[in-house]
Amino acid sequence: MLQIKNITIGEGRPKICLPITAKNLTEIEQQAIQINEQKPDLVEWRVDFYSNDQIEEPLKMIRKHIPELPLIFTIRTDKEGGEKEITDEAYLAVNERAMMSGLIDIVDLEHKQPAIIRDPLIAKAKQQNIHTIISNHDFEKTPAKEEMINRLREAELVGASMAKIAVTPKNSQDLLHLLSVTNKMSDIIKIPLITMSMGGLGLISRLTGEIFGSAVTFGSIGPSSAPGQIDFEILSSFLDYIHQNVTK
Repeated sequence: MLQIKNITIGEGRPKICLPITAKNLTEIEQQAIQINEQKPDLVEWRVDFYSNDQIEEPLKMIRKHIPELPLIFTIRTDKEGGEKEITDEAYLAVNERAMMSGLIDIVDLEHKQPAIIRDPLIAKAKQQNIHTIISNHDFEKTPAKEEMINRLREAELVGASMAKIAVTPKNSQDLLHLLSVTNKMSDIIKIPLITMSMGGLGLISRLTGEIFGSAVTFGSIGPSSAPGQIDFEILSSFLDYIHQNVTK
């Protein structure tokens, strides 16, 4: 389990994270206000959707309207299905600036980043008392079970606070493989897992985290940041219903 502010990740119902995917400061403010009204468990700023390289003012704007919720800072590169092509050096610099701002609680770092970039960022996060998600995305397929297991294990080995993997199913067997890996690794790995099978076929993986062991799920209140994200109110209702029955 992981305690961040007043949220315990890895305990009870999966925590719902809502992403800010705005392209400009005005839209960021609008989305932040909307998200705060919905009262999710976490909020994620997807910086790669933002059209400006200046991050301090948007972070202050988000914190103005969402002062209490844990904030994830994520710049998803085009190599991992994100909106921005960015050099390794720029990726390092923007994440360091976010950490030094004092305005974020969690930083999402890509598993595929070179170790010379990723590992110093993990160390910097620990120095600043910021938690880390080591994430991996596959928008083409669902890797073999052993490959998914290895990626989750490596996230723990390099010092992540949480390990995330998102994959694309071609059929129901792929979905079962992801759920099976999640179920197995949630009993082995000591850090919370965030796993999902993307798209419509994988939708059930976003709902059953409490059963299989995924601690966080991502919803939406507008434009989604990944295929298969579910509207917040619908997602929250399903998770509540499952939680009520699982804990009977």
